[in-house]
Amino acid sequence: MPSRHRVAICASHPIQYLAPWFVQLSREPRIDLTVLYGSLDGQVRAAADRDFAQSVRWDVDLLSGYHYVELPSHALRPGLDRFLGVASLDLFRLLRRERFDAVVILGWNYALYPLALCASLRAGIPVILRGDSVRYADADDTDAASEGLARARLVAKAWTLRRYIGLCSAALAVSTGNRRLLRYYGFPDDKIFSAPYAVDSARFQLTKSEHDESRRIIRAKLGLADDVPLLLCCGKLSPVKAPSLLLSAFARLRKRGLRASLAFCGDGALRTELEARVAQDRTSDVHFLGFRNQRELPSLYAAADALVIPSLREAFAMVVPEAMHAGLPVVASDRVGCVEDLVIAGQTGLVFPSGDEEALLAALTMLCEPVSGTALRRRLGDGATERMKTWTYAQTTQGLLAALDALDPSQRCR
Repeated sequence: MPSRHRVAICASHPIQYLAPWFVQLSREPRIDLTVLYGSLDGQVRAAADRDFAQSVRWDVDLLSGYHYVELPSHALRPGLDRFLGVASLDLFRLLRRERFDAVVILGWNYALYPLALCASLRAGIPVILRGDSVRYADADDTDAASEGLARARLVAKAWTLRRYIGLCSAALAVSTGNRRLLRYYGFPDDKIFSAPYAVDSARFQLTKSEHDESRRIIRAKLGLADDVPLLLCCGKLSPVKAPSLLLSAFARLRKRGLRASLAFCGDGALRTELEARVAQDRTSDVHFLGFRNQRELPSLYAAADALVIPSLREAFAMVVPEAMHAGLPVVASDRVGCVEDLVIAGQTGLVFPSGDEEALLAALTMLCEPVSGTALRRRLGDGATERMKTWTYAQTTQGLLAALDALDPSQRCR
């Protein structure tokens, strides 16, 4: 019989994209799961989010359906907005006491994770790494930092990550770019297992009646006829997300006489500036919806006709698989981490070079043409739905099981 694995997943805090996977993992006969949380901010307590310019508390239950432990915090200044804000020395005691077969750590962006790595190694428990950072196919380190202090920092980061990652027994690659990053830092390919960064598909696949009703209600609030293409941009209104680029391209689209509407779902430092530009240039059909919580997103996707992610760079962009599960085509820059796997040009969406307004305008024009645009959106949306059939929690779990099965049997606790 296949081995049953006792697994601890060390997570900084409850995350809306991971909690549903934990629920499914807890039902997997071959896994005995415990989630170790460094903080419950964002669920039990509101968490400050500087990019959203407000405190956020998710409106969906992220703690039911699986076994979890809240670790005591030993951070001097607790908070999700800083590396040292999530830390717990209790990991050393807990992992020495518990007989886990493996510990999964979710990256390196909080002190909690290197602490979990050290505590696991001290307890003789193999560690599996899972993160979402990417390395682009055409990455060139000399462009990022060519000399002086910046170059020294780049070298120091590479040296640190090579050793950090090298202490892990296996890694879960959430995307092609993520696998490329792991290989770049010297991790052997035969110890990397594909485990796509998926979302809870059931939340976004509405019935036809639910879809039609949500679409009708939201578009009525926006004053939109059903045949006007609604372009939806979901994310923080910060410079790296490039909302200004999208607004400029959309304004030019409207000046060409094409009917369309643009909705920004999110908040952030650039919102006031963007609203002022819309008023000054008298760009019509631009809507600022502000921050919307998780329960509202399925209805927004139903009301939209395409998702646009213009980011200058982004590790993954979880709104992309959400929208694709909802049947939306995606327009995204080539510096969005999931594009390489999910946004297949001409099949599930359209891709443009990061920062290229002309190329973005061309993509929006194709989608918003009165006749051909409607057919294109339908075809790309169908392709998106089909693509997501193999990008689910089931594939993520298969990757984790493969990594667990590949661990040295002598490392399993008895």
